[in-house]
Amino acid sequence: MASSSASLPDLTQAVITAARPSIYEIIRRFQPTNIAFLKAFFSTWLKLDLTTLAAALTIFSTISGVARVVQGLALKVYWYFTKFFTASVSVAPSDKLNREILNWLGAQVLTRQGTRILTARTESVPSPYHWMEDKKTERNDLLLDKRVPIQYLPTFGTTWFIFEKNVFMVKRISPRLHDLIPDEYASAPDGKEPLVVMVLGRSVAPLKRFLEMTREFADKQREAFITVHAARSDSYSSKPWDTTILRPHRPLDTVHFDEKTKAELVADITNYLNPVTRRFYTARGIPYRRGYLLHGTPGTGKTSLSLALSGLFGLDLYLVHIPSIRRDTELEKLFTDLPPRCIVLLEDIDAVGFKRRPAIGDPAEEEKGESGEDSNDDEDNSDDRNLGKDSSRCTLSGLLNVLDGVTSQEGRIVLMTTNHVKKLDKALVRPGRIDRTILLGNISPRSAELMFLRMYNPGEMAPETSMFLKGGDLEKLALQFSSQIPDNVLTPAQLQGYLLNHRSSAHTAVEKIQEWVDEEKRKKEAEKQRNKQVAEWRRKKKRQKALAVLAKTMGTDGADKEAGDLKKVTGTGSAMGNIENASKESTRTSADREADKIAEEVEAEELAASANDEKLAVGEVKPVTTGGGGTEGVSTDIPQAGSKDESTG
Repeated sequence: MASSSASLPDLTQAVITAARPSIYEIIRRFQPTNIAFLKAFFSTWLKLDLTTLAAALTIFSTISGVARVVQGLALKVYWYFTKFFTASVSVAPSDKLNREILNWLGAQVLTRQGTRILTARTESVPSPYHWMEDKKTERNDLLLDKRVPIQYLPTFGTTWFIFEKNVFMVKRISPRLHDLIPDEYASAPDGKEPLVVMVLGRSVAPLKRFLEMTREFADKQREAFITVHAARSDSYSSKPWDTTILRPHRPLDTVHFDEKTKAELVADITNYLNPVTRRFYTARGIPYRRGYLLHGTPGTGKTSLSLALSGLFGLDLYLVHIPSIRRDTELEKLFTDLPPRCIVLLEDIDAVGFKRRPAIGDPAEEEKGESGEDSNDDEDNSDDRNLGKDSSRCTLSGLLNVLDGVTSQEGRIVLMTTNHVKKLDKALVRPGRIDRTILLGNISPRSAELMFLRMYNPGEMAPETSMFLKGGDLEKLALQFSSQIPDNVLTPAQLQGYLLNHRSSAHTAVEKIQEWVDEEKRKKEAEKQRNKQVAEWRRKKKRQKALAVLAKTMGTDGADKEAGDLKKVTGTGSAMGNIENASKESTRTSADREADKIAEEVEAEELAASANDEKLAVGEVKPVTTGGGGTEGVSTDIPQAGSKDESTG
């Protein structure tokens, strides 16, 4: 067995030698056991001594092993040292304090220490704190037109600094682990990294002072700006609010409406924010909330007033555009995530729907609606009957729940805006939800004078706009300008737009103001006449639709008889005028009266939608009832303005 195994290599060598003698020679030279050949090969061809190379590899592996042991020991010593001789605090990446600490380090530490490993960022990256690009308390946006500044922040790793004679360490921890490459060279922080702040010593008092200082630094940087939060368009986001922009403070004097009302509003909010008021509410079991309804025609300054109040009281502004809210759960999530002290602006509050309709044939509900009494909380939060089939919008009951429901927070100020105050449900505007209703009307001559002075004040504008004004010329021009402004005709936005078009010359603005006012009056009168024509056409069409509802309720014969009687009473004159007079006659049937009410309601709604005029009163819709007082499932879905049916007419 041994002889057979020993003869196998000899046979292989014989075959190779017979085939090609040079191959056998090469294989023989490269046999592993030939150490002399390897030494000769390394010394001849690689110029290396094999013995020296082996010794070097042995030393390197020994040093590497020792380094791992030393590193492990050093890490243990470090953790024991930080555990027993330092105090620390962790800050989550989602917390606003995280960004405030980083911006303080970028402004106060990195520039002084000359740190060589940084993270660079520009304002093009969406960030709620891009106003901290330098130490200034205000931005010069004119310098940002062509190139945004670069902001430098700490990268991964530890940043050392001294604060109040204490040694601090801020470690920015990467969520990704790199075995071979240090974090600061592998990737850049994206704002989702937690922070660990440590101080040498066993007391946490220096840490607390440091965190308070970073917050004060951030507050000083924000003194000239208002933080505006808007609802995220992504309803599946874990954070429903997003900081979209920082707006400069707007002085309250730039919002022009009744000065007495303005002073009362400021005094009311000041009293509400007083800590004594909160204790008063709590001691008496009153929910600590405050709501205001701002109504007026478009351009009267409802949103501007919200921004001015936010800057005056130093509160963040949370903006909710009601038409963009798709369901009640989104609205509830937004209000649940509100901070304790803030201003919530609900724009276009009338978009939640029209007035809720009482149950068909319910005399108590009809009597309550006629008497003007409000329902209790349970009835306020009942199901809305006025929103029809559109389930993709937030409902009135959902809005009422977030305003003063069980889960609603206290301490916030709610500002609601609307252009159609008559369309709001009584449950929404009752005390406790709306504490004060403020009308922002058209501009008065006195307000026009103040706007002119503000626009052309030499100390608040570019030199070219005031170079021709001397002494008391500005006051004289302001009086001359305001004397040509009619009272309660133009909106502040209209007048401000005119002044902006002539901002380079106050004299030109005064010379052309009368011509511009006459043109605006002509446009308004033409629009009013057009709306009257549209309203007259819609009256006739709504009357036909009301009779069609009667036909479905009473049958064809009964509807024809009632329509004939109705025609005798109303005549052929003004349809709605005759209806209002005839409805007072006791001889009219219930069907006649209900037809009149339906026609009146839908006509008024169309007028309000087309003319955007708050002075048009919208009557309460009454459901159709049968002569016997019973209820039937009558459809009252009447197309609104701009629908397909009316557009084809």
